[in-house]
Amino acid sequence: MLKKNILMLQTFAKVMFGSKKEINAITPDAYYLNIYDIDYNNLKENQIDTLLFDVDNTIAKVDDLNLPKDTKKLFDELKSRGFKIMLVSNNHPQRVIPIAQALNIPMLADAGKPTKAAYNQALNIIKSGKENVVAVGDQLLSDIVGAKKYGIKAILVDPLSEENNIQTGMAQKLQKHMIKKLTKKKILEIGKHYH
Repeated sequence: MLKKNILMLQTFAKVMFGSKKEINAITPDAYYLNIYDIDYNNLKENQIDTLLFDVDNTIAKVDDLNLPKDTKKLFDELKSRGFKIMLVSNNHPQRVIPIAQALNIPMLADAGKPTKAAYNQALNIIKSGKENVVAVGDQLLSDIVGAKKYGIKAILVDPLSEENNIQTGMAQKLQKHMIKKLTKKKILEIGKHYH
């Protein structure tokens, strides 16, 4: 946990000091309103067959075990189309396991994103090569930078709610400051989705 927090703070500092390399690392490959708006056909056309989803504020509201009704339907449809799907979360097993069970997919809790070890472990579990994987999440400092520094594509989605917990609160506060800087540089602006 300490390592992931140090990495996030280092990334934040480098972005705020204008490091181009770090700004590239937190800039998502695509940005959608939510997981339902993602162009999965386009992913398939680009040989993406594995999807790593964050949990909190990406597929479910923070600390809410009730999934939106359409989530199971979407995940069943994606599985039927040949996508391998996995949950990769920094939250604890007691939070992640019930959601993974409800969706009938593998999961990695206490993952330690943005560390490379988190993605190594996830891809070992799901048995995929990084060239065919995309990570989906709502946080620049864990989901996006972790994936991109590991060498996999990353999709940002808007958070499902403004609520945060101890796992997500600090990163969201730092993210707001970074987005102000990225907006001034015309790199990333909240609500201006792109693919």
